[in-house]
Amino acid sequence: MSTTTPRFQTIGIVGTGAMGRGIAQIAAQAGSTVLLFDTQPDAVTKARDAVSTQWDKLVEKGRIGADAASAQKARLKPAAALADLAGCDLIVEAIVENLDVKKKLFAELEGIVQPTAVLATNTSSLSVTAIAAALKRPQQFAGFHFFNPVPLMKVVEVIAGLKTDPAVCQALAEYARQMGHTPCRPKTRPASSSTTPAAATAPRRCASSAKAWPISPPSTAS
Repeated sequence: MSTTTPRFQTIGIVGTGAMGRGIAQIAAQAGSTVLLFDTQPDAVTKARDAVSTQWDKLVEKGRIGADAASAQKARLKPAAALADLAGCDLIVEAIVENLDVKKKLFAELEGIVQPTAVLATNTSSLSVTAIAAALKRPQQFAGFHFFNPVPLMKVVEVIAGLKTDPAVCQALAEYARQMGHTPCRPKTRPASSSTTPAAATAPRRCASSAKAWPISPPSTAS
């Protein structure tokens, strides 16, 4: 568990499948309060139970203390509706890889959160610029692409769109480090799935571009 104040103190996770729950786990371990939302009624409960089970196993192995596990569990909270995410500093989306669905979601989220909140997509294949095209504040939007299983794959790609504020990517990179991950700006877009061979080459790809932080202005290929 991190002993520093997390860069984003309250975050929302939309989509609580394997990727979403993995991101939620490392965010809670970093000290953030994590609000979980999913359109499936029982998905959030299943995600919380799965993450809690992982922490219980770490306690059994002596990797973390029981008090730390209890504190982390307390930071995982359900969100009954998207409106419950209004107070989040950061929202990470981990839903279906469909451009129209993602655009609709972020347009709705933009109307809920504060103007200073960061919106991020965990997309593995879609253009960050395309997802942000209809947003009123595209400068607050970026890609934050983790690899599965999130707690074990210690890299995350921070991807700027054409209009992303560089400070947003810097903040995401800082947060990634607080979560115990190495942030990088990929030279190429990830493959279509985090379970493809692209995931296996992620550490090497990130290592080759790790010096990109602080980042330069985004390229037109993002």
